[in-house]
Amino acid sequence: MKICMFGIDHKTASVAVRESYAFSADKTRTFLDKWHAAFSDAEAVLLSTCNRTELYLGTQEDAFPEERAVTRFLADTAGQKSETASEPNRLLHVLYGEDAVRHLFSVASSLESMVLGEPQILAQIKEAYNIASDEGTAGIVLHSLFQSALKTAKRVSVETELFRHRISLPAVAVSDFALELFEKLSDKRALVLGAGEMAEETIRYLKDAGGKDIAVANRSRKKAELLAERFEGRVADWDARITELGAADLLIAATGAGEPVITAEDYRSIAAARGGRPLFMVDLSVPRNLDERLGRLPNVYLYSIDDLEEACSRNRKARQREIPKAQRVIAQETESFLKGLRLRGSGELIAELRRQWNGVKEDEVQRLLNKTGPLSPETESEIRYAFDRLINKLLHAPMRSIRDESLEGKPARLLDAMSKLFRFQDRRK
Repeated sequence: MKICMFGIDHKTASVAVRESYAFSADKTRTFLDKWHAAFSDAEAVLLSTCNRTELYLGTQEDAFPEERAVTRFLADTAGQKSETASEPNRLLHVLYGEDAVRHLFSVASSLESMVLGEPQILAQIKEAYNIASDEGTAGIVLHSLFQSALKTAKRVSVETELFRHRISLPAVAVSDFALELFEKLSDKRALVLGAGEMAEETIRYLKDAGGKDIAVANRSRKKAELLAERFEGRVADWDARITELGAADLLIAATGAGEPVITAEDYRSIAAARGGRPLFMVDLSVPRNLDERLGRLPNVYLYSIDDLEEACSRNRKARQREIPKAQRVIAQETESFLKGLRLRGSGELIAELRRQWNGVKEDEVQRLLNKTGPLSPETESEIRYAFDRLINKLLHAPMRSIRDESLEGKPARLLDAMSKLFRFQDRRK
């Protein structure tokens, strides 16, 4: 059983090259259908994200398609012109065996991500594996490989703190600050000023943390409506933002305004209506959207980008400290997977050896019984038992040698010799 990977990622290729090799879910299905038609003996799973495109191949035989044929197939299916495909092909890196296994386990555990510890990659791997399973291009080898990769990622998430330290500004704002103040967000009202990427990411984290009542206000109401609809929120008029603030528990400011859009005077005008309830405020904008004097007012907790960056920096260092732990888990799971793969391969040879020798045994038992004539059931049973013991004793030493060398990771030469000695390859043809 063999495994290899052809890949291109953010470490080896520019965004322009990665974009040219990007595969949507529908495009992935088309690729796998064409792959099966062209290389039916090789299993395939295609993983495609914004940072990487990786083709994992598995086979129960010794040979893979030629590297040149695979890279050209990738280029052609991705829509690359033949005359321009050579440049991306040079950037494709190829890994075999243990290197390919360890790489997938590291990718699944987010050690190869642009943002260390980001959780999205695991969902993307699951989707790629499910598509290949649906299309019938993931067989015995890749089923085992990807299930082991998911198991490895789960161990890393449980046994390390790699995924517990948020390192994006919106994630830190919600997880490290808002939840520390409020404990839960399901009964809190949030007001988000802005409708750009930062505002969208913040709303996503608010929803993930249990937030239900989220209002979006933006100078362009149309953008606010689109964002609110996407996350089942509601739209607040930009001019009514101060009134909305009176009922809010959280305020996230992420607009492109070059000056404060909420001042200390604005807050004082609605402070009495709040009845002393705490207000959590985060300014994700540069220049700042929130008057710095707000942080000196009673029951107002104001955090700026500088505050969040400090927390992000601490979290990055904390994640870095978890890398050796994650690598140990990956090393253990890689060794365990490869050992299982080798035992499975040797198991097939042992089974074939036993089938072959049992066939010879049955022929000889039958020949003997034909010569002796009718025997009592007890006598016939004793004869069969004696032959079975003989076969088991003869097989004991070679089977133990096969298992021992498989566990040591170097069974190939012995398996090849056994296959040739007993002509297993000839029997398969």
